[in-house]
Amino acid sequence: SSLRRCHQLHGAIVRTEMKKSRAKATLVASIAALAAIGAAWRVSVPGPLRADIVGPASRVARTSPSPSPSASTSGGPATSLAPTATTPTTPTTPPAVATPGLPVSIAIPSLDLEAAVDAVGVKDDGAMEIPGTVDAGWYRFGARPGALSGSAVLAGHVDHQQSPGVFYALRRIAVGAEITVTDDAGAVHRFAVAERFQVAKGELPVAALFRRDGAPVLTLITCGGRFDRRHHQYDDNVVIRAEPLESTPTPPGRVVSALFTLPGTNSLAVAAQR
Repeated sequence: SSLRRCHQLHGAIVRTEMKKSRAKATLVASIAALAAIGAAWRVSVPGPLRADIVGPASRVARTSPSPSPSASTSGGPATSLAPTATTPTTPTTPPAVATPGLPVSIAIPSLDLEAAVDAVGVKDDGAMEIPGTVDAGWYRFGARPGALSGSAVLAGHVDHQQSPGVFYALRRIAVGAEITVTDDAGAVHRFAVAERFQVAKGELPVAALFRRDGAPVLTLITCGGRFDRRHHQYDDNVVIRAEPLESTPTPPGRVVSALFTLPGTNSLAVAAQR
């Protein structure tokens, strides 16, 4: 009887250990599956993945091919042909200040968007640096938002590191929507969207978008179009150009600290003018 009890006890121990092993294996497999889904979210979606401009564009431009309207995340038509380097011609109200401060934040009420703005430059290869997920980057070698002339360029991700980027909803902004940029002196510079278009990255009118002279304009740039799973990047850029409205002067005694975060390796896929 003692021998029988020993065999029974041994069998119970073996069964318990086997259950633990199976539970551990299931847990490991579940964690691995979740990690794989997170890492492959950009390549596991059936059909082409796109981030197209929503609604009609303000100019005709060549973009990455769209197989069908139903395959687009926006449902809007893709534009065609080549862009022309033009600037908005709608009458504008000059900004209230001749020498604005450094931009520190941007807000787009219609998109429920509020974000910090980091001053950025260019990488060694001449591409504009881009901050991480939640901040926009202001091209510090160009015009400042609120300046009397030139194109002030802010760029940001449409998505980044498996999360929506700061400019994820930018492709939905409507002509006439208000954009405000606050500088480090507390002045609020107001703009109204005058132009919106999507263009293949190789066709981006860099000289016009990064110009330092001419009529003042705020230029916002993000990625869009077809997502290239092989190279892990989008084929197009979405560009928003906004003209200045009357700015709100700096409140007495108010000073806002400027941000000078220079991001690491992210960059806009265009050669910026330095």
